Amino acid sequence: MPDTNEILNWYQTFTPDPAQRKSWYGDVAQTYNRVRPKYAPAFLDRVVEVAKIPSSGKILEVGCGPGTATLSLAEMGFSVIALEPSLAACEVARQNVAAYPNVKIINTSFEEWEPIDREFDAIVAATSWHWVLPENKYQKAASLLKSTGMLVLLWNTTMMPPLAIFESLAEIFRQYLPAFGEYKDRDREVWELNIFADAAIESGLFSNFRMGVESIEVNYAIDDYLQLLTTYSPCIALDPTSRHELLESLRAVLAQNCGPQMPLSYQSVFHVLVGVASPLENRRSPEL
Repeated sequence: MPDTNEILNWYQTFTPDPAQRKSWYGDVAQTYNRVRPKYAPAFLDRVVEVAKIPSSGKILEVGCGPGTATLSLAEMGFSVIALEPSLAACEVARQNVAAYPNVKIINTSFEEWEPIDREFDAIVAATSWHWVLPENKYQKAASLLKSTGMLVLLWNTTMMPPLAIFESLAEIFRQYLPAFGEYKDRDREVWELNIFADAAIESGLFSNFRMGVESIEVNYAIDDYLQLLTTYSPCIALDPTSRHELLESLRAVLAQNCGPQMPLSYQSVFHVLVGVASPLENRRSPEL
């Protein structure tokens, strides 16, 4: 199990170079948009209720990618400024929210962005907060929020097949993609994500931590599952030959063990923390 420091500095595992981070998902932006899971409307309704974001609220989204959560926030009527360092992902996000003039997509990182407006009702990061450099990110986030503003961290965990299917693939994963070679316990995933909420509390700038977890099961076509894998960082990091061999080896096994579709599961997780914390309030609230 990785330690806390490794998780907080996760981005360094694949992209220690800041310039590389900006283009990391560039080649898979369209695929990411098509096959990565979205956040269910009921899940987001729950997040908005817990975070008490007003119906006319102003949201800053950090690392919006191709607009995985951005479109849903736009459909809910929020005014959104969304930051995304990848130009390719930016272009996809702009297409997705083209019908919503209350949404602006800016091609920049959270670290580099120099805001004019510092009065947001919420800062939202949808499976992206781990990409933000740890130095001063909570200080900057707190400085951009209204006095009652919220830091909202959304996460979709890695999509995994059932254990029986995974075991048929494990040897291939261990050969080409060691990061996927172990069947990850769902409780462990939540523990790892909670480290980011703990870091926010430990900064002294956020408190009243509340969270929620929803388990989701879906069916994917085999081709879509293989394309999904290409959007995860360990697979992006492979050289093209190894990536091709990985996908074709998996395809052969899945064709023997699955029908036209395969079951997958993942968890949607939210963390909500109120900004400008009082030291006496720096404690967790129970899971919702």
